[in-house]
Amino acid sequence: MALTATPNSGDCADEVEVSLPRARRGEKLALAAITATFVSLVAFWAALAPMFDAPDENNHFNSAVRLIDGGAWPEPGEAQVADWILIASEQAGMPATERSTVSELRELHPGYSGIDQMTQHPPVYYAYIAAVLTAIDYDDMRVDEAVLAARLAGLIFVLPLPLAAWDSVRRLTRSPRAGLVAAASLLAVPQLAHIMGSVSNDSMAIGFSALVIWLGIRIMTGDTSWITTGGIGLALAFVLTSKGTALPLVAFVAVVVLFWPRVLSLRQRLWRTVAAMAIGGIGGAWWLRNLIVSGVIQPNSTLYDTLPWSEGTGPSVLEFSEYVWSGLSRSFWGNFGWLAHPMPEAVTSLLTVVCFAVIAGYAYRRSNARVPALVLTVTVLVLLVALLSRTWSGYARTHLPAGLQGRYFFVVIIALIALSAIAWRNLVPVAERTRACYLLLTGFALVAILGVYIEWRYIYDGFSDVLVRSPIGAWGFGFIGLAAAGFGVLAFALTVVQVRAANNALAAAEVVSRPSDELGPGVGDGDGDSATARTPTEPASVDAADACAGADDMTYPDSGTVVLDDAAVTSEGDTRTP
Repeated sequence: MALTATPNSGDCADEVEVSLPRARRGEKLALAAITATFVSLVAFWAALAPMFDAPDENNHFNSAVRLIDGGAWPEPGEAQVADWILIASEQAGMPATERSTVSELRELHPGYSGIDQMTQHPPVYYAYIAAVLTAIDYDDMRVDEAVLAARLAGLIFVLPLPLAAWDSVRRLTRSPRAGLVAAASLLAVPQLAHIMGSVSNDSMAIGFSALVIWLGIRIMTGDTSWITTGGIGLALAFVLTSKGTALPLVAFVAVVVLFWPRVLSLRQRLWRTVAAMAIGGIGGAWWLRNLIVSGVIQPNSTLYDTLPWSEGTGPSVLEFSEYVWSGLSRSFWGNFGWLAHPMPEAVTSLLTVVCFAVIAGYAYRRSNARVPALVLTVTVLVLLVALLSRTWSGYARTHLPAGLQGRYFFVVIIALIALSAIAWRNLVPVAERTRACYLLLTGFALVAILGVYIEWRYIYDGFSDVLVRSPIGAWGFGFIGLAAAGFGVLAFALTVVQVRAANNALAAAEVVSRPSDELGPGVGDGDGDSATARTPTEPASVDAADACAGADDMTYPDSGTVVLDDAAVTSEGDTRTP
């Protein structure tokens, strides 16, 4: 297996380019099973949550319907919600067979009321949903069936997430098993599955932002392909046509393509930066238009009236901080419906504190991944500052902390997973990593199950109730549920097998690299056993490394040591066991 390396240069080390161990059949099967689990779990959430029982879902659906009806895309604050969509929300508690069709509700309730604030976003996602609804002739369907179809249309945006998490972490940590655990960690955020399984432009923003960050990580870890450069520009263009929360990714792409890969000359990187930003700029036309027309990148919502503060009072930083903590942490992990079905605060607070503590304490230790980790962190912080600035302005104007929702950080979910993986890898000793993987996988499964249970408990009165109210009936709901559970068990088993294989590979590498006098008489002692003997300075063979693919510890963070599968080779030529 080929190996190339760029030596470290102090604390600001260039990327170390290493030929990763080939993703073998077992690893690919485990990733496929994790992907199937996540996709089927999102589909299950789409069938589980009552129609329009997700943040702003009726408005998102309404905007797609307006495009079908030829209503164009009014200025923010001018669009209204169709009365029949508001009435349809009231039928969510009825048995599915008793609900009205779209055409029936249109005829009975032809008017409009309220404000649909979705026109503050670009119309691309809504045009996609409108095309899907038109293709299935939704007018003749029950409303809940049409909503479910629109929800399932978003599954296309779910597909990239497990791949992006797996490959990003695999490249940053040089660890195949860390990559699989990272992909599985998506299950530990039930709110992500809930939002991805609803009618929302969040799903498009999350899917394409995952591609942007993944391709950025590939570039930071040595990918010199023009396809990757063009791909990140194209992904940026699409994500910019979805939602304003993705705007911090513009700076991310510019910095990554300008400074990496370091094996390219500055002139080459400049040309690539111009190309990527030119492609991405196509999607930025909407925001440029807002600046020209409105003087702001994204106009404020007009849902809430300005409310003056009484004399002697004013916006409170302390009160706002409490809103920030409770609002962001709870609605990141799980606060379902219209933020009305929360997971236990003890659980969400514990998960938030642990993640923050581990990342802050261990993600930035001196290693080849430290500079990429800092870039990813700055990207997250830029999004945080932008969100807090916007919501503080709204809080000062209306007394309401509207917009403090953890789901807005799902556009950087791959960055957060990558930072967590780097941190946990630095924290957990090599000898304990297999056990840690088992515990994390078990924890992910438990949190995913808890999320489903919380939504079930808040919405339904027993198992028979959900079967009666499900838009796809008892058989359809049961099929999706069994598929999610079955794929989950398969993914858990296949991932455990790969983690165990990595552990065995490390043990094998330790044996073949141990000096003969430590192995005892008859093993490499010069009595005809030279084929199995290893001297302290002789690297383990590539064939042996390939035979136990999936070994961990691909880099030594403090020494510039490069690890080839199981064997760690320094520039001086000695071999150390991970």
